[in-house]
Amino acid sequence: MNKWYKVALFNLIILALLGLILRYKINFPLEFIEQKKILHAHSHFAFNGWISFLLQLLILDHFTTQYQQCKKFWNRFFIASTIINYAMIFSFSIQGYSTLSIIFSNAALFLSYIFCCKIYTDLKLSGNQLISRKFILAALFFLVLSSLGPFALAYIIATKNVHQYWYHNALYFFLHFQYNGWFTFGILGLLFQKLEASATYNRKLAIKVFTFLTISCIPSYFLTVLWYHQSYLITIANIITVCVQTLGLFFLIIILYKNVKQTYAGLPAICKWLYTVSIAAFFLKGLLQFFSAYPDLGKLAFSFRPIIIGYLHLIFLVFVSIYLISLLAEKAIIPLAKNISRIALILFSSAVIINEALLGIQGLSSIYYYYMPWVNMLLFINTIVILLGAVLLFIAAYKNVSPQLNYKNIKQ
Repeated sequence: MNKWYKVALFNLIILALLGLILRYKINFPLEFIEQKKILHAHSHFAFNGWISFLLQLLILDHFTTQYQQCKKFWNRFFIASTIINYAMIFSFSIQGYSTLSIIFSNAALFLSYIFCCKIYTDLKLSGNQLISRKFILAALFFLVLSSLGPFALAYIIATKNVHQYWYHNALYFFLHFQYNGWFTFGILGLLFQKLEASATYNRKLAIKVFTFLTISCIPSYFLTVLWYHQSYLITIANIITVCVQTLGLFFLIIILYKNVKQTYAGLPAICKWLYTVSIAAFFLKGLLQFFSAYPDLGKLAFSFRPIIIGYLHLIFLVFVSIYLISLLAEKAIIPLAKNISRIALILFSSAVIINEALLGIQGLSSIYYYYMPWVNMLLFINTIVILLGAVLLFIAAYKNVSPQLNYKNIKQ
């Protein structure tokens, strides 16, 4: 599967390049490129070409023996996925939301259904009751559920009923169950697989984490919904939801506290640091959701685009992307024995954190209607660093001749 991991890292370069074009367009004239079309290409490729592509590989690799048993099928699957992902870049960049773009988007959804069916069947037949597998099954469910958002959007656009509330709510339905469902539960599945190997692992606590986070995932969508009038009942329901979610996070903190030493044992220092940054971002996400249950704060947050962009990048880059890259380093797909790998990891992760800090500054300044043009320029420069880090990560992985090297044999 190593070749597909390398494809995923190459996709990260393309994603960073698209992000750089968007940042360039904000700061400098680029008349032959339409910002909105590139934005659509960037977002679709981010979801399908980077996170979902890599998560599918890791789930296949860590939780099943499907790839070894059906190598021809899965190679064809990822070839089809790669072709569709790159086709979406060109179709959205050139035509925006056209018939061709919608065809490719639906093809990507169809592939995700195939993946879910294959993995779900495999996991259910195994009869394994590990909590990590339950998280993966929940992630697959939320992946399928999120696809209702694009179908609703297609219906709204086709019927020309493009009302602000309906359009927003359909879009955020997709985003919520991708970010807080598919992405989050996929990462938690990979995390709990590590925790389950610890001698001090407590399954009863793990069940509580899974139960509270799963129960709260669907109703937490209503934290993002635009309402004509938000009743007290909705506010009370949102408060109950974030309290249930917070209970899940509380029990997760206990599990991590009791198992972190054994889970981190033998890991290279840079992996420990990256995992810590990623999990810290996850808890920050939970904290932000907790405060968004207060109606005035929720309306304030969703009234300013920089705040929304900052929140989405917190999950996408700091939580999910850094965790996945750290896992690739732990698996020695990105060989930590090489200096180029360490430089790449430090460059990429540092730039991602700086990016989030700059987006935070931009979001806060927008609340007070204070325009700071230098932030956009710094974001552009920082995106160059992110791109450089992504390029170096790919080079390190591409030149790696022993990707199956166990991380425990790597010098700390």
